[in-house]
Amino acid sequence: MTDVNPTSDQHQVVCDPIDFTFTTPDLILNIIRPLIDAQSLPALLSLSTISTNFLQIIRTSETFWKELCRQRWKEKWGFHRRWEDALKWYDVFNNDQGRSDTRVTFWRERYFEEEQDATRQSISLRELNSLTFDFRFWIGQPTVVNERIVVKSGLLQSASRDVRFWWKDDEENRVEEGSEEWFSYRGVLTGHPCREPGIEWFMNDSSIIQWGFRPNLWPKGEIRRTENWGWEIRNPNVVMRAIDPLPSLDGSNATNEGNDLINVDEGLWKDLIDSLENVPMRNAPEVNGYPVNAELPRSFLDHPFIE
Repeated sequence: MTDVNPTSDQHQVVCDPIDFTFTTPDLILNIIRPLIDAQSLPALLSLSTISTNFLQIIRTSETFWKELCRQRWKEKWGFHRRWEDALKWYDVFNNDQGRSDTRVTFWRERYFEEEQDATRQSISLRELNSLTFDFRFWIGQPTVVNERIVVKSGLLQSASRDVRFWWKDDEENRVEEGSEEWFSYRGVLTGHPCREPGIEWFMNDSSIIQWGFRPNLWPKGEIRRTENWGWEIRNPNVVMRAIDPLPSLDGSNATNEGNDLINVDEGLWKDLIDSLENVPMRNAPEVNGYPVNAELPRSFLDHPFIE
């Protein structure tokens, strides 16, 4: 008995054990699944230098990139609709027999498209029109704590969960070119806590927005992206955040992830509520020799509001 391969040196096949191991997308996915998330993507890409097969799988494996998309998106606002839309377009992609470049990986392209879109700070009219917002005041009700007046944060309770910014592309809502008005778009706001009809909203191309009863409008605010990829509208009085759409009722592309109302609220406002601080209120008289404090989040204190 001998350990020597009887094959001649001329015909001996040299096998790289790493390339031999990383041969199929399913196998590599099972091995690295616990590592797949956006934070570890650079490390995974660097590991691809150890094996040509590994590199090829990371470049072209739909299985790998689909899992990476799911892991990245499931913690973000809009996961259900984002996932359902991607599955729908993936079916279209697979049925496109005439595409010129068969090396294109749908899920890889989709991953980077969504990463790029998450940096977008301006909102489209149709997107704004499709969203429902949770409306909360920065300042809540005062209470007494150890003989001191503390104004509780209004972020702890929703004032309305059905605020909508309606817009129609018609003559009534169009702003004439050359108009001296600061806004470019206008529409009707519903669901405001005052519950009075006739509230209008106005927005320019920089996503500066204002609403109220003309001519006495409430302070201007801005529409901006949250770190969690959601949409937020804030002015000095209130802050609104778009409610994460629930999964569609169509089961073909629906997600299996849970999304109950309590968890949605916790995720939607967690960053602001976790950063609440007790700070003295400006221009407020002292009570019992103590300043009046208010619970406000750090981002409110540091953020310059629109004049």
